Amino acid sequence: MANKTYNDLLCETSELIGEATQVDEALFESGVAERSTLQPLLLELRVRYTILLSRLDAVYDQILQPQKRLIVKRLLESCLGRLIEIKHDLVELHLSDFTFDDDEALKKLQVTPYEAEPCIPQYFVRERKEEIKSRRGFIEETLRKLGHEPEKQKPLVLTEQQAVLIIQSHERARQGRLRGQFMKEIRLLKEKGRDQKGEMTPAAATSIQKVWRGFIARRETKRRKRAEQLLIGMDLPTYMESMEIKKAEEVKDFRRQLQVQREKEYQEALEKIEEQLRIQNGVKINEQIGDELRRWIREYYDRTGRFPEFPSEDAGGSRTMYSRQGTGVDSDLSKSSPVSSKESKRSKESKDKKNSKAEESKNKDEVDDLQMYKCRSSAFLQEITNANEEFEDIWKFKDDADNPHERYYKDMIEREKMVKIEHEIRNVVDEMMRSELELLQAAFDKDRAHKGKKSKKPQKKVRRGGKKSKKKKEKDLTPDRTTESLFEELVMNGIIKPYPIVKIDDYLGEKCYVGGEWRNEGKEATPCLGDIRQLIKEYCILPLGSEQVRSQTPLVRSVLLTGPAGSGKKFLLKAICSEVGGTLFDLTPANIVGKYPGKSGLIMLIHLVMKVSRLLQPSVIWMDEAEKPFVKKIPKTDKTDPKRLKKDLVKIIKGICPEDRVLFIGTSRTPWDAEQKLLFQCYQKVIQIPRADYGSISLMWKTKLHRAGALSPRLEVSCLSRISDSYTIGTLLSVLDEVLTTKRRLQLRVRALTAQEIAVQLSFREPVYVEHDALAEAWMFKTPLERRKQKALQRLQELQQEAEAAAK
Repeated sequence: MANKTYNDLLCETSELIGEATQVDEALFESGVAERSTLQPLLLELRVRYTILLSRLDAVYDQILQPQKRLIVKRLLESCLGRLIEIKHDLVELHLSDFTFDDDEALKKLQVTPYEAEPCIPQYFVRERKEEIKSRRGFIEETLRKLGHEPEKQKPLVLTEQQAVLIIQSHERARQGRLRGQFMKEIRLLKEKGRDQKGEMTPAAATSIQKVWRGFIARRETKRRKRAEQLLIGMDLPTYMESMEIKKAEEVKDFRRQLQVQREKEYQEALEKIEEQLRIQNGVKINEQIGDELRRWIREYYDRTGRFPEFPSEDAGGSRTMYSRQGTGVDSDLSKSSPVSSKESKRSKESKDKKNSKAEESKNKDEVDDLQMYKCRSSAFLQEITNANEEFEDIWKFKDDADNPHERYYKDMIEREKMVKIEHEIRNVVDEMMRSELELLQAAFDKDRAHKGKKSKKPQKKVRRGGKKSKKKKEKDLTPDRTTESLFEELVMNGIIKPYPIVKIDDYLGEKCYVGGEWRNEGKEATPCLGDIRQLIKEYCILPLGSEQVRSQTPLVRSVLLTGPAGSGKKFLLKAICSEVGGTLFDLTPANIVGKYPGKSGLIMLIHLVMKVSRLLQPSVIWMDEAEKPFVKKIPKTDKTDPKRLKKDLVKIIKGICPEDRVLFIGTSRTPWDAEQKLLFQCYQKVIQIPRADYGSISLMWKTKLHRAGALSPRLEVSCLSRISDSYTIGTLLSVLDEVLTTKRRLQLRVRALTAQEIAVQLSFREPVYVEHDALAEAWMFKTPLERRKQKALQRLQELQQEAEAAAK
């Protein structure tokens, strides 16, 4: 696609941003509102920012102009941050982690539920491609030196009898082919020697025509039926990569290479133009600023009879001097008068009245707190508005006819660099003027014989904001070691592990389409696998991918993934690492057994993990069997010492700051075995993977069988989905791999796959029993967020009953 395509898409997106910010600002202007009123507005805003995220990601991925890409990235990150803020508001509003789509919002904005799911910005990995590649290469090279070769396909080992049987079958097949060829040659020789004087009868010709025309008609009917089913989406086309898709990807890759060239040219131009401007204008600007300051100081002295106080660099320097006209009168704004006794008495009386009124209206306020809600302030909304206005002022109506190749604009660089140069030179001149003023003040005091008076010292930097942080700086136990040596040590000890590259969208599953409607009716729907995928994006991937978004959105330090074996916990972990290009640290009890022994060794292990995870961020610290450190009684057969990290886990997780793109993830099959209080102290968010629903299983079967070329009209996918109901997705995929062997794939054209073949293999697998689901459901009701929800609903119901009783 041409440059015009993406420029037009960006202009359309700018208009959509304007509409979204108007709705968003109106939401904040309303202040405290009823939860039922805020819910549809927030759900609509979530969909709006999801659409904006997808559009801006497509533009940023393909647009070439380097200066325009800067403002597009500002918009992209700001919309991403605002989307996460809205997600957390919805969680507090519903007291539930799952955000179900609102049907009215989808209909109004004309998007599908799949389009309403946030996409992962491509720049998370693409802009760090070389860094990620070198890091993976270093891990593989280190493991290769240690003798850890990548897993190879195991050779087929046969007994002597099996080998003889295979050789015999191949030899008999060879002899059969030779005999068949020999018999064919004999038959052809006989036909050549036969007397061919007979003629075909009309009845024979009619019979042949009848059979042939019937075959032609059936084939045409079948073809037309197939085309109609493809048109209306009832059938899937053959799975093969289209040449058009390949060509489009090649064009995109070519534009990405052009992006790198344009960015390189832009960075070189920044340095070159700045150097030229310093040579041309540096001395002139220096003299001009110096002359202005000296003239202003002289005028100030003539007017007041004394020299001005020169502000410090932190206070704004000489720029603030022009806004303060010297009058010789000290400012009284900083002086505060004491409160009179009458005013204090009045304040005490008013406080007493307020306390009495507060006691009377306590129940009413409690009802209002449960029914009303106020959205938390946004750190991104103003930035979205400013960046969009800047785009409209500079770029929206800019004529790019003179720049068809989307290169940088020199005049814009010159304006930016002139501001920077002037600021730097002004700081230098300010320092020089401070020295001159000190000398002048000293001479003035000497002439006036004011020896006791001294020039006032420059203003100290005033600390603004909250109290000083009481957090002590951690002692660095490895100050003399490089990042590479620490990285290599953790790789050699198996703490840092490689992982396969997988995509989060490969975690197949449908979303819950009735969740929004049920929630409006006061019921809570069971989430589906598609909702789990969306939750992983919102809590784990999107905040970790951007430093700005991570530091300014509500902080999620740790996540606990629970579910039966084969539900996809490790797949989701690998997808998180892959989508952000992160480093994976494995603190599973079985993995650290025998490593860094003793108390000092444990302290060193924690120090190394925390230090290297910050240096190589984004990072994911993983603990499998997360319930084991908190189990009351450890079996005697368990030699992994799982309680080794029990006391330090909270310390590790609480040590993660908003500036750290580090996430702690635990995975567990039986979290109810642990002490719940300690478990929930460690894990801030709990995501339970539910049993795969019919829609998700059906989607998985259709997708996987279609890619394998095994999907046919004879295969009843609906029936297969029903009998697969009690199995996890991982179990179903392993069964499919066992059924579709290489030999069976070759036979698909002759003998279509049937549901019976898969059902036979499923019968040998262990399903997820109802007892496990009951334990998981009972445990989920004990999570902190669920307890808050149940408590709020119960209290609201009690207050409503009291109000009804009082009304009677």
